[in-house]
Amino acid sequence: MRRHLPLAAAVLLAAASASAQGQLAFDALDHDLGRLSESEPGRHTFSFSNAGDAPVRLVEAESNCGCTVPSYTSDPVAPGGTGGVSVVYETAGRPGPFERAVRVRTDAGQAVTLRISGSVEPALVASGQRVGSLAFETLNKDVGPLEPGAALQTSVRFANAGPRPVRIERVEAPLGVDVAFPDRPVFPDNVAGVFVTAEDPAALAAPDGGVEITLVLHTTDAQEPTKRLTLRAAP
Repeated sequence: MRRHLPLAAAVLLAAASASAQGQLAFDALDHDLGRLSESEPGRHTFSFSNAGDAPVRLVEAESNCGCTVPSYTSDPVAPGGTGGVSVVYETAGRPGPFERAVRVRTDAGQAVTLRISGSVEPALVASGQRVGSLAFETLNKDVGPLEPGAALQTSVRFANAGPRPVRIERVEAPLGVDVAFPDRPVFPDNVAGVFVTAEDPAALAAPDGGVEITLVLHTTDAQEPTKRLTLRAAP
């Protein structure tokens, strides 16, 4: 003989079934990757469990930058089960502090934002020539031969490898040489440059017919405030 549930009980059972859903519970929503080198991608996996009463599945993970690539557990996670969202931050060409967000969404409509942060040590810190807190790509730059009548235009990049911001206060340069430099402090792990223009380099000719320009940078660097750069152009 077939028995039927009372109508009220059937309604309650259907309602309970309809309200059951998965719920992501992450161990942490933020992670500091610390200091990375410019050739070392940052990697971290955010672990989660299903704290709900029905299976849950991640259906999307989007970052706010193409430099941040997320991947995630794609299979449904049963109640009490675990999974993860892995994030890779590409550091190449991105020196300095960073913070990136990854937004994940489940098939139950839950949305969670995860964040990674840290700082990327510029490649110049390892490969450049260090003077106090600043690492220059070179202290003696050969700009090559100049075309007759052509202006001299070049630049020298540098990175702040120290623990505190450094500001270039002024630059001593020969008459006829224009130097542009950051008008704000350069913070740790940031890269900047000194840009040099001489409209009439012939007026700066050295005895051998070439051009030599010496720049003296006066900075707020507590380690070594004065830096010297030499630029040379062949005759």
